[in-house]
Amino acid sequence: MKKILVRFDDLCPTMNKEQWEKAKVLLKQYDVKPLLGVVPECRDPELLIDKEDLHFFEEMRSLQKEGYTLAMHGCFHECIHQGKTLVSGPGYSEFAGRSYEDQYATIKKGKEILEEHGIHTTIFFAPRHSYDLNTLKALAANGFTHISDGKSHTVWNREGILCVPCRSSGCPAIRFNGYYTAVFHAHEWVREDKAFAYKEFVSLLENHHQDIVDFNEFASRKEGHPFVQMISEKAFIFYENHIRPKLSALHVLIKRRGRKNGRKT
Repeated sequence: MKKILVRFDDLCPTMNKEQWEKAKVLLKQYDVKPLLGVVPECRDPELLIDKEDLHFFEEMRSLQKEGYTLAMHGCFHECIHQGKTLVSGPGYSEFAGRSYEDQYATIKKGKEILEEHGIHTTIFFAPRHSYDLNTLKALAANGFTHISDGKSHTVWNREGILCVPCRSSGCPAIRFNGYYTAVFHAHEWVREDKAFAYKEFVSLLENHHQDIVDFNEFASRKEGHPFVQMISEKAFIFYENHIRPKLSALHVLIKRRGRKNGRKT
């Protein structure tokens, strides 16, 4: 049995409207209800693409009524802080490294903005998969219940938040039974180095639409033991950061030597 969650990040009033419309056409064609990450008040220059859509939040409310699941995706999508994160590598973050009080205030602000627009959600995920324990504590204190992130094997409760693992930063290869999160950024599809992601989206819907479920079904599974899931997460992160790059480099080296030997013979 395969269960796939389709997740779209970076939705905001100034996103690339044309690319989002392309996505919506296919989502409706295959009757797929994705998880949408809505940025309450976008300040990220990379997402200031189109003229502000004054009907954006109205559209999000409409999609929510149709069965789409909305999540709060950060607050400002402004990654200007540095700190140790739980699952992502080093770099800038909107949340990690900040005090609990600062994170609480930012999350509260984002929630208030969404609710002013009539959007209510208890689901969250951070820009760049970058968050820490203070993020989880602040989320719980603000009434959130789920985060679509983490590298554990299954869902588990951490600091009062149900962590629903998202082991992929893009569209994973769907080979075996299990749970998969396919993450898409529609505004990136216009980039030459990201054009393949749209093709992956189309292929996923064509080949696996019968395996795609909504967020509620995806998150509704037996909770794992916290200690076991913490070890699982750490092992996965270690493999991704240290083992997998070496295996990939070795694979490339073997292929190059194979081509050289082939030319010699």
